[in-house]
Amino acid sequence: MNLELAIRIFIVGKETRMVSGTAPSFLIVLIPKRSFQGSAFAAAVCYRRISNLNIFSMEMLLLDGRTEKRPNSSSSLDRFIPDMPQKVKSRRKMRKLMCISGICVTIFFIIAVSSGDSPNNIPLWSADMRDPKRNEHSFRILLVGDTGGIPILETTRAQTKVKETMTSVANEKDIQMVLNMGDNIYFTGPTDEFDPRFESRFEAVYDSPSLQVKWLTIAGNHDHFGNVTAEIEYTKRSRKWYFPSLYYKESEEFNGTKIDFIMIDTISLCGNTKDIQNAGFIEMLRNESHDPRGPMNVTAAEEQWKWLETNLEESEYEIFAISVSIEIMIFSAQYLIVSGHYPIHSMSSHGPTDCLRQRLDPLLKRFNVNAYFSGHDHSLQHFIFDGNDDHKIHYVVSGAASRADASDKHIKEFIKDNLKFNYPEKSWFSWSPVSQLGFLKGGFIYAEFGHESARLDFFDKKGKQLYAALIPIRQIPKDTATKSTVSPFIEI
Repeated sequence: MNLELAIRIFIVGKETRMVSGTAPSFLIVLIPKRSFQGSAFAAAVCYRRISNLNIFSMEMLLLDGRTEKRPNSSSSLDRFIPDMPQKVKSRRKMRKLMCISGICVTIFFIIAVSSGDSPNNIPLWSADMRDPKRNEHSFRILLVGDTGGIPILETTRAQTKVKETMTSVANEKDIQMVLNMGDNIYFTGPTDEFDPRFESRFEAVYDSPSLQVKWLTIAGNHDHFGNVTAEIEYTKRSRKWYFPSLYYKESEEFNGTKIDFIMIDTISLCGNTKDIQNAGFIEMLRNESHDPRGPMNVTAAEEQWKWLETNLEESEYEIFAISVSIEIMIFSAQYLIVSGHYPIHSMSSHGPTDCLRQRLDPLLKRFNVNAYFSGHDHSLQHFIFDGNDDHKIHYVVSGAASRADASDKHIKEFIKDNLKFNYPEKSWFSWSPVSQLGFLKGGFIYAEFGHESARLDFFDKKGKQLYAALIPIRQIPKDTATKSTVSPFIEI
C-alpha cells in the first residue's frame, strides 16, 4: 500500500492555516451550512491513494451540537464559526504585519532601482582623434573621486559601470592623466603599502589599457582613518598610482600652454570627520561623525598653508621687457588648478567646508585660480563664483565614482547664479542604502584643456552626457599683495 504524505488545510471563514500531516492523511474543508438551523455541519472530503486505486468517501461531520449567533459578526459566515483562541489571533496578526512589511520593502526597492539612470541618448562631444597633432592642441584628463569600493564585495555595481564608461571615454579621447580626489580605500584606509585592497580596489578595477596613465592622487578622510603614509609608499609599487607626498605640485605643458595642478591635503589642513586614526571598521562605526573641527597638527597645517601660497605665487605672471619702454606680462601657467578632497562649496549631504572658505578661498581669488576640484560628497556639482575683477572661479565636485547621493541638504545656501549643475537630482528618497551601497547611480568628469579654454563634460555611469562647462584661461590679476587670512586655529 502506497500512502501519500499530505497537508491538512483548515479553512475558517476567509482565513487559512496549513500544518504538516502524516500518512494516511486527510484534506479537511470546513464549510458552514446555513441550510441547517441550530447545528453547524461541514463536509469532509477524505482522499486516500492506495496503489493505483483512488477512493473517495464523503462524510457529514457534526462539529458542534449547537451554534449561537454572535451579534458583532462582520460576516454571515462568522456566526457559524466558534471563537478562535487569542494566541491564534495574535499569530495571524503577526503574519499580516510581516507580509505588509515585506511588501513595503519590496516596493521601496523597486522604486529605488527604477529611479536609476536613463538610457544614453546624448552623443559624446569629441575632437578628431585621428589628428596626429592632438597632443599639441589639448591636454585631456578624467576627474574622479571616492573610488574606494566597498568591503567584502570590493567594488560596487555603480563603480563597475563607471569604470566601463571611463574606459570608453578614455579610448575615444586618448586621455593623458586621471585626477583622483581621495577616499581611495573604504572605509578605513590601508594598513600598509602591501594591503591587498590596493589590488582589489584599484589595480584590478581600473585595469583597462586606456586607463594605464598617471593617476594624480590625494587622500580623503577615510584614507586618514587608516595608514595614509602607506598610500604614499604605494607609489613605488604601482605604474599608475602617483601620490608622492600628502601635498604636491604637478605641471603639464602642451605647445606653449602650461597647466599647474596643485594637490593639497585638506584633512591635514582642516581635520577629520571622526576622531580616530589607524582604526578598524568597528571602531570607525562607534565614533561619531562631525564636520572638520581643525587640524590635528596645527604646525603641520601652517607649513602646508605656506607651501600652498608659495606655489600659487610661482604660478603667477612674469614680466618681459620687449624694449626700453614696453613690457609685457604673461602667466607662467595659463591654467592653475587646485585640488583637495573636501569641497569649498557643496549643496549635498556634507555641504561646504568652513575651514576652506576661511583660508583657501581667499587664496584662490587672490591668485585668480581657474578651478578648485574636490570630492567627498558623492555627487557631481558645478559652481561659479566671482574672483578678482572679472575673473570667475569654478568649483567642481566629482565624488560619484563608486556611489551617488541625491541629497540636497545644503541647496538653500546657494542661488542659481552660483550653482550651475548637480547630479543626481533629488528623488523620492534623497538618501537610501541602495544608493550608498553603489547599486544605482554614479559618474565622473572628462576635462579637455585647450589653448583658449578648457571644456568639462559630466557623464553618468552609462555614458550619458549630463552637462558641459567652459573654463577660460586665467586673467592677469591687478594686485596679488594681499596676504591670506590669519589662521583661525590655535595650537594647544
